[in-house]
Amino acid sequence: MHHAALYVSYGAALAGWAVALHFWPRLWPAKRDPTFAHPWREVLWLMVAVLAVLGVGQLYQRGWRFTGPGVLRPLAEAINQILIFSPLLLLLIARGQGLSTAWVPTNRLAHRLVIGVALALPALAVYTIFRSGSDWWGAVVARVYQPRHFGIAVQVFLEDVAIAMAVIRLGAALGRPVLAVIATAALFAVGHIPAMVTDGASTAELLSLVLDFGLAFAALLVVRRSADILWFWCVHYAMDMTQFVAQAAS
Repeated sequence: MHHAALYVSYGAALAGWAVALHFWPRLWPAKRDPTFAHPWREVLWLMVAVLAVLGVGQLYQRGWRFTGPGVLRPLAEAINQILIFSPLLLLLIARGQGLSTAWVPTNRLAHRLVIGVALALPALAVYTIFRSGSDWWGAVVARVYQPRHFGIAVQVFLEDVAIAMAVIRLGAALGRPVLAVIATAALFAVGHIPAMVTDGASTAELLSLVLDFGLAFAALLVVRRSADILWFWCVHYAMDMTQFVAQAAS
């Protein structure tokens, strides 16, 4: 039921973005993907950076992290996430590549974020309708947007940066942007397998990764057209949080 509700919710949000594009076309003008002099070299550098991210993540899992008391805990967790993903951010700096090569626009930030939240809120409503056992929309919204989840929001944003970097660089190397979207969506789904196996996932749960692939593919096609992860981050964060906060308190 969770995957079915996610499909409908994401579908509503992606359709909502298409409506927003109609009213604010200047926010997302059609443009070509960034190009690189040596695209496969950039793919290789990205792979090195991703391995470094995984390495720093292992240090985090082993307890090498910042902690903070009370209200400072979310800020400490946000700093931890920035450090984990820092190899990707350093890669952009070292290679002299702008934020556009990670689909992070630098203009009209408030407009993009407001539209993103405006898409996320009804998507949450759709989720509560289609997810059996979900609490009512107002309660879910109140749980999703709590300051203590700030670190998770930062993590989701940086995940979106990583995914955008992969699609852009693979697209430049393969010469087929759609193939890059397929490859990235597949990697996103397959990346869940080790953790799922460790947790003793059933065959049915592993097969659900096919649904994850389809969802990621559809979302990435739309995000690629927008060349903007800011609005999508708002939706992605809200949808990710449903697995933790959507159920009625017992």
